[in-house]
Amino acid sequence: MIILKTVLFVCTGNTCRSPMAEAIMKELLKKHSNYDVKIISAGTVAMDGQVISKHAIEVMKEKKIDIQEYETTQLTKERIDEADLILTMTRNHKEQVLRILPEAKVYTLKEYAGNVDSEQEPVREIQKIQRMIEKKKVEFYKENKEKIESLRKQRENLTKDLENVLMEIQNLEMKMLKYIEDEQREITYLQNKNPSIDVLDPFGQSAEVYRACADEIEENINVAFKKILDNH
Repeated sequence: MIILKTVLFVCTGNTCRSPMAEAIMKELLKKHSNYDVKIISAGTVAMDGQVISKHAIEVMKEKKIDIQEYETTQLTKERIDEADLILTMTRNHKEQVLRILPEAKVYTLKEYAGNVDSEQEPVREIQKIQRMIEKKKVEFYKENKEKIESLRKQRENLTKDLENVLMEIQNLEMKMLKYIEDEQREITYLQNKNPSIDVLDPFGQSAEVYRACADEIEENINVAFKKILDNH
């Protein structure tokens, strides 16, 4: 069992969704004083020190939670390293975290909460295809290991042939992409059928949309928090 010390929420600009999630989780923690965990949030394109969305402040005030003094924080490798559990607002945010740190323990909030409505089958199919892709990648690199290693050595040692070597490597990568294109196409199709794993983005919309977003986050935070307590 992993003892959680830090939970990180991630969205895009860090001006509404992840700060709301952070604040709601902190409120839940106040009722469990024996559970010591740090709750933080960050944005994939945020700048440190920006102010929070006015609509986000408004709808959280309705929940008797004050986030007026909150300032945005940029997502960095250091903040990802700090977190024992990362909960993102969308699949895209999750993918961005994994690009920075592939071994990160990261889920979308709704994925972690298990709240994906009736779309479980596409999720299972996506996971199955992703496993197949990883298997085929291993097979591909194993079959081409000698050639790839030879090309890399040439790239390092034979600068005069560098352009040709890079071209051959790119050709291999293109062949690999061709090798898995059917699976990638099927993942795209299934993801388009499965939008419910993402939390609604209210940016630039009305207070009512922010209110719906906050309610959706709170619903999933409650489930995720119970899961964290059960595993602690």
